[in-house]
Amino acid sequence: MTTERGKEAMKRRTEGFSLSELLVVIALMGIFILFGGPAMADAFRAYKVRAAADIVATDVRAMRYSAVGQRGPRTMTINSQGAGTDPNTYTFVNAVGDTLLRRVEQGVNIEDASADTLSFSITGATGSAGAEVIIVSMDINGTRGDRYTISVSPSGTVSTAFSSYTP
Repeated sequence: MTTERGKEAMKRRTEGFSLSELLVVIALMGIFILFGGPAMADAFRAYKVRAAADIVATDVRAMRYSAVGQRGPRTMTINSQGAGTDPNTYTFVNAVGDTLLRRVEQGVNIEDASADTLSFSITGATGSAGAEVIIVSMDINGTRGDRYTISVSPSGTVSTAFSSYTP
């Protein structure tokens, strides 16, 4: 027969983890961090450039809808990364009439724009002969960069295309 004290001591010995079990778990965590850490960092940078391109495309679409809905022309001024003043920004007037200055995420570049301004008429058309293009890009790592091309057709249709490049 065991006493109450013996039961307590036996119970304490069976609870918890042994040193070897803890070392195995720590080793597995180290391996996951070693190989998964850089992949997670790359995924985060890819997310940043995708989110920035989505925001730019959404603002272009909203500006077009505002031009049609408010029956007034709308213009977006684009400062690419090589611009002397305030690079990687764009300015436009929203539907409420407020002038907004947007800066893309740090590290993300407005690589190029076919024109410094993008305008929509009251019909939603750009009035240009060809498509207007805004390129948003970011180097993900030393071997890969992501690029999103936002195209606006002369009729005002906005589309986005993804491509990767070698930095």
